[in-house]
Amino acid sequence: MFYQDVFRAFDERGIRYLVVGALAMNLHGAPRMTADLDVLADLGRDNLSRLLETLSELGYRPRLPVDAKELLSPKVREDWKKTKSLVAFTFTHPKIQYQEVDLLLESPVPFGEADRDKMIVTVEAVRIPVMSVDHLIVMKRAAGRQQDLDDIETLERIKHLRPGGPGHAK
Repeated sequence: MFYQDVFRAFDERGIRYLVVGALAMNLHGAPRMTADLDVLADLGRDNLSRLLETLSELGYRPRLPVDAKELLSPKVREDWKKTKSLVAFTFTHPKIQYQEVDLLLESPVPFGEADRDKMIVTVEAVRIPVMSVDHLIVMKRAAGRQQDLDDIETLERIKHLRPGGPGHAK
């Protein structure tokens, strides 16, 4: 699985994050082509510092010509959102060029709320926290791109097929 090294390192270091986007859809059972890893993380200084350090140790570098540590400043993040319309900060890997990690800087679902409702997927003894279907729908509705609207239809079908979901006896 792509990003197994990232998941393992995040898990070992207790980094609070959630997989979102197309990879989250895959982990919920909806096949969707993607090469990047979208994450929503606790942007508290300690957690974010560990996340940035971990990505750096794994060889990931910011796509933008800036020091990733600037993300530690809430003021800088707000400025980048306002002046550069930056909603995700991308990290690339120079040796594994198809792998990118997008760290979301904003979300219509606050991290704490999303974290409470997360799903845990275990792959090769590594726990991978994944945003819930309901919260993915909220995020995709807010994005509003055609692909996101198509994804919402798929996620709604997944909800209806799961035991305990709408249409199932409780």
